[in-house]
Amino acid sequence: MAAPKENTNAQKYTLQNAEDIFNKAIELSKTKTDYIISGQKIKGYEYHFIGEVATSEELDTYTDIFKYLKEAYPELLNLYNKLKNRLEANCFSDSKKGIIKEATAIMNLKSNYNWTDRQQVDANVNTSIVEPVTFKLSK
Repeated sequence: MAAPKENTNAQKYTLQNAEDIFNKAIELSKTKTDYIISGQKIKGYEYHFIGEVATSEELDTYTDIFKYLKEAYPELLNLYNKLKNRLEANCFSDSKKGIIKEATAIMNLKSNYNWTDRQQVDANVNTSIVEPVTFKLSK
């Protein structure tokens, strides 16, 4: 049974098309450009955030396209992770060079790449498995 002609929910991306979008995005994430920092020309990455790649002139799509495609095609998870890891590295690298202000880089890394200021500690300890310890004092 074919989908109705007015069906706006039909999948418009094939696996091959989705893979092509990821590969194009990964190539775009490698793009470098010149920045002027304190009067010096410094080479840095053009993209630091997945939304920048998605909405670039080359792809001209929406920010969450990559999340959508990795969920539609789980076999593309490695490409999604590769893209995210590259953009995370771009952001960190360019913040060290002064291309991205520290506050902006920190906000990007926390919001989009799960960076935190401190380690989370699970305080839920199961005390039923803890055995009492006794000490014998010697004279």
